[in-house]
Amino acid sequence: MVRDSRQKARILSAAAELFAEHGYHGTGMAQLEAAVGLQRGALYHHIGSKEALLYEISSSPLRLMIEIATAIAARVKDPEERIRELARAIMANVADHRLEWTVHYRDFNALTGERLQSVLEMRRDYEQIWWRALMDGITAGDFEPIQEAVALKGILGMFNYSYVWLDKSGPQKPHEIADIFCNTFLDGIRRVA
Repeated sequence: MVRDSRQKARILSAAAELFAEHGYHGTGMAQLEAAVGLQRGALYHHIGSKEALLYEISSSPLRLMIEIATAIAARVKDPEERIRELARAIMANVADHRLEWTVHYRDFNALTGERLQSVLEMRRDYEQIWWRALMDGITAGDFEPIQEAVALKGILGMFNYSYVWLDKSGPQKPHEIADIFCNTFLDGIRRVA
C-alpha cells in the first residue's frame, strides 16, 4: 500500500496516465520509476505491487460513484429524477476522472483474487442502485417493465463508455450529455397513459 499521501497521489496520477496511454500490461515499472523519480525499491515500498496500484486506480472512481449514487438514492424519491441525477453524477465523474475510468474499463480484468472480486462487487453494487431506481419507476407505473440483464447493461453502457470520447471542455457539458442520454432511454421505457 502507498504510505505517504502526497507520494501516493503523485504515484497514482503518474500510473493512471501511463496505464491509460499504454495499458496496464504495456507499462513497465521502469516507465513508472522515471515518471515519479523513484528507484524500484522506493517505488515498491510505496505501492506494494503493480497490481495494488491498478486496484487503487480502477476502484477509486467506482467507490466514489457508489458513495454519490447512494446519497442520491437516499435523497431523491422520484424514480425518473433519481435516474437523471444518477446520470448527471456519472457523467461528471467520468469527465473528472477520465484517465482512471479508462484504466478501469480497459484493465480491471488484469486484477486477480480478492482485488478482482472487490471490483466486481462494487460494480454490482453500483448497478443495483440504478436497477432499484428503474424498478421503483416500474412499480409506480411510470415505466414499462424491462429485462434487467439486457436493459440495464445497455443503459449504463451509454454512460460508462463515454470515457472513450467525452471532452470535459467540449461544446456540451457532461450534465447536458447525461440529459440527452436520459431523454433517449426514458422515452423508450416511460409508460404512456
